Amino acid sequence: MVSVAAVALSGVFANEKRVAVAADNIANLNTKDFAAKQLQLSSVESGGVTSRVVDKNPATVPVPNAEGGVDQLPNVSLEEELVGLNISTYGAKANLKVLATQKKLDEYLLDIQA
Repeated sequence: MVSVAAVALSGVFANEKRVAVAADNIANLNTKDFAAKQLQLSSVESGGVTSRVVDKNPATVPVPNAEGGVDQLPNVSLEEELVGLNISTYGAKANLKVLATQKKLDEYLLDIQA
């Protein structure tokens, strides 16, 4: 049987990791040779998700510099990262709501059995 709390917690942890990845990408937006990261999610047979951080493909993009050469900058779009942060916020809130509802249901069940 699938644990609702375990599924919701896996979602909370995945969203937390997504926020950390976005923060790292944004902080290194203009850092030469920084490899942009992204979160890869996989479903778990017993319910929920697992997440792992992987390099974006491509992780860097060539950008002309002032000396006439080319620098490798991270393949990071500030707009995409900010939208991802918003999505992660809503996802975490939804998963926390599931946990709160599960807690209420558990309390009602204990009241009925008492």
